[in-house]
Amino acid sequence: MLKNWIIYILALLGAEAFFIVNQMWFSWLCVVVVCAIPFFSAILSVLSFFFFSVRVKVPHMITMKTETELVFSSKTSKYLPGQLYAVRMTIRELMSGAVQKHRFTCQIGTDYPVRLETDHCGTYVIDSIKVRVYDMFGLIPIPKKVELKGSIPVLPVQRLPSIVEESNGFRAKILSKSNSPYSEIYDVREYMAGDPVKSVHWKMSAKKDDIMVREPQEETHGRARLVMPLHGSRDRVDQNLGEVLFTIKYFLLRDIPVDIKVVSRTRRPEEFQIRSKQEMDHTMLKILRMPIEGGQHNE
Repeated sequence: MLKNWIIYILALLGAEAFFIVNQMWFSWLCVVVVCAIPFFSAILSVLSFFFFSVRVKVPHMITMKTETELVFSSKTSKYLPGQLYAVRMTIRELMSGAVQKHRFTCQIGTDYPVRLETDHCGTYVIDSIKVRVYDMFGLIPIPKKVELKGSIPVLPVQRLPSIVEESNGFRAKILSKSNSPYSEIYDVREYMAGDPVKSVHWKMSAKKDDIMVREPQEETHGRARLVMPLHGSRDRVDQNLGEVLFTIKYFLLRDIPVDIKVVSRTRRPEEFQIRSKQEMDHTMLKILRMPIEGGQHNE
């Protein structure tokens, strides 16, 4: 670190000036000690390099605009106190490609939090990381290769779409065979062996000159179908995702399966079928990794 080297050079000049003025053994010893510091630092840095390890605690899943931190923790030999390490890290958001850069210096053996900006939903990944290990004086750095990987899914804030008032407007009505003999809805067909006599439709049988029976029907509902555009401003995509997440949960609570189509201007649409909360979570994680068009600009 430049600041530490400036302090060292000033200390060296001060020790030499003290020796020139006093010309005593003590002043000479000060010069020797100060001159030996870089060599001592190099030895400590090499030792720290072999015993040093670092890891980062990554949050599993959060909601956008929630205060979030990546926590770095490190350790080395207990016989090497006061060692330092420096980190340069790049975090990339997969949907828009936006990049956050962080750099810090920390004492080994202590935790260091790195604040993650989550103004938009998406998946944030550690794109690159460089670590340098220093001695206690911070003079001699040695690059340390570390493999720190992690991804942080940031979910959108749920939004109530103005169109959602009641579920019947979003599902197709279908008639299917009912197990209840008292259904008010029924179809009429020709008699088959085994049909109960009480199901005979006498008026229709008289008209057709054949035995006709009632077949009870019930009203069922098909799948809800949603279309989500994955283009436009970053804020607009956040809003679309929030409305889609709310709507999916709304339907699943009513046992209505959902088909969702994700469309963009330049890629083929991708379709997902959602029947449970697990499938909803899995689908949302996939969508949060998709690149969007024009995502770095706001309207």
